[in-house]
Amino acid sequence: MDKYVLWAGIVGAFSAISLLIGSVIGVTFKLPKTCIGLFAAFGAGALLSALAIELIAPTITAFTSATNEIDRLRESHHFLVLVSGCAFGGVIFVLLDQLVNAKGGYLRKTAYILSKVAIERKSFHQKALHELIKSHIFFNLPYEKISLVINHFRPRFFNAGESIFVQGDKSHGIYMIRKGIVEIYQQDHPQPIQLGHGEIIGEISFIAGRPYSADCVAKTNVELMLLTTHEFESIQKQVPEFEQRLKDLAAERLDENKKFSEQENMEKQRWTSLAIDAIHHGTTIPSREEMGSRHAEHKNAAFAIWLGIMLDGIPESFIIGSTIIAAVLAANLAGNEPSFWSILPYTLIAGLFLSNMPEALSSSQQMKLQGMSSLKILLLWGSLVVLTGLGAALGAAISEHVGHGTLIFIEGIAAGAMLTMICAAMLPEAAHLANSNLVGLSTLAGFLCSILFKLLE
Repeated sequence: MDKYVLWAGIVGAFSAISLLIGSVIGVTFKLPKTCIGLFAAFGAGALLSALAIELIAPTITAFTSATNEIDRLRESHHFLVLVSGCAFGGVIFVLLDQLVNAKGGYLRKTAYILSKVAIERKSFHQKALHELIKSHIFFNLPYEKISLVINHFRPRFFNAGESIFVQGDKSHGIYMIRKGIVEIYQQDHPQPIQLGHGEIIGEISFIAGRPYSADCVAKTNVELMLLTTHEFESIQKQVPEFEQRLKDLAAERLDENKKFSEQENMEKQRWTSLAIDAIHHGTTIPSREEMGSRHAEHKNAAFAIWLGIMLDGIPESFIIGSTIIAAVLAANLAGNEPSFWSILPYTLIAGLFLSNMPEALSSSQQMKLQGMSSLKILLLWGSLVVLTGLGAALGAAISEHVGHGTLIFIEGIAAGAMLTMICAAMLPEAAHLANSNLVGLSTLAGFLCSILFKLLE
């Protein structure tokens, strides 16, 4: 059986060669996102077809074709084993995927980045609401309108001593201080004005539509929330009260009247408690800047990306070997001498080959964003080709020494992990990059194309 293990390794490596091809294209050319998305959808469809035909269909066919009670009982048991394996494989994939993503592996997929950033944005705005709702600019505004306004602010960070804006700069929005202290330097004020938590800065220039009339510098490390002119225009009609509050605040600042009565403060505290309990938030779309900042947060993200891709490919490589051994055993039972070409799972190989290329293409571009050299990227993908071949050989070696029921369970694990990966990563990525209708058609095309390879067997 050693030669069959070798065959499995060769076939596994061949199915992964498209990883290297895709990486070469990814580091050399910048293809349109739509093209990558449609290619990914095509690969997802091909992989769906492959796992349905090669991993699921044989067990179901054996179950439905059983002619006597004993056979039917045995095959029903195998069917339940397959289902259990699928569930187990899906859960394991999700857990490992989360572990890898926590280290930066999510950067291998734009859809993963969007999801993570959107979740972080929601959490950020929830925390910001609790901290900034006490600002007098929101006092007594309806709950829904406060939520709408807060969700249009974008986080900005400045180090101590860093300039936030300079006198004469064109106003690009207003800032709300979430954490830290800023100093306002004005020509007619001998001492800088210090502003802290919950205060608004830049509102006079913003409302007046003129350049900044002062310098603003971060006295400490500060966390600000910026409402840009564009974002303000999108909520101006929906929350006219907010614009009026800004005008009132600008007038107060000009008159240097920033004091509130004790009674007002007590009322604000009571109102704040009620507001926090009542306000609900939706998820907003992350900006390009936020998405780009994700890469700087993980020093070893490139390695995590590589681990994530290896995780995606482990079930695929392993099952190649088990499928080949299953074909060998079937040929032996039929009294035939298995040949290399007769035992190849063409549909599975085609599905894996077609799905690997867009995976490598898009992920290689993400690796380049990490500052990795093209040579290093290609070496990493080349190592995955080798590991896929070894995984297929290992799958074949193990499959030689396990029973039919165990083999079905292994196939179920692989099918569950692959299906979860397709639904969680490949299709969301494709839908993000291309039109959803075209993605659907491309997925269908990949599914049908993979089926045609069944004719070669």
